[in-house]
Amino acid sequence: MVPAGCKLIDQRTFERAKTAPTGAALTRGDLPARPLVVIDFAFADADWRAPLDEAVRSALLLNANARFAVVTPIPTGASQAEQDKFAKQGQADAQMIANQMQTDGVTPERISLRFQGDPGSPTREVRVYTQ
Repeated sequence: MVPAGCKLIDQRTFERAKTAPTGAALTRGDLPARPLVVIDFAFADADWRAPLDEAVRSALLLNANARFAVVTPIPTGASQAEQDKFAKQGQADAQMIANQMQTDGVTPERISLRFQGDPGSPTREVRVYTQ
């Protein structure tokens, strides 16, 4: 069962018409400059759980009430179809990461899932930040 707090919010949540997200909609200034961990899904056989578990444990040791942002990049310069593809895959990837974080003891209300615009050519990855 997916907790209500673990759903990516993007322009389609509020606006049903398929329009490209604006730069302001994809840019969030409240994240640190560097993620806690980056999970790269370009390598399907890579074990991403161990680095994620270690990063979450370390963050919780520093702050037992840490909040986490699970972010997937969306290529802002790509076509709407490509952005939609990234969003769909990113939502599934981010939910998988959030589920693992809950297994590690992070409560759902301390995990937010979101997109972040990337003007380059991002790979299929999930970035986890502490807030």
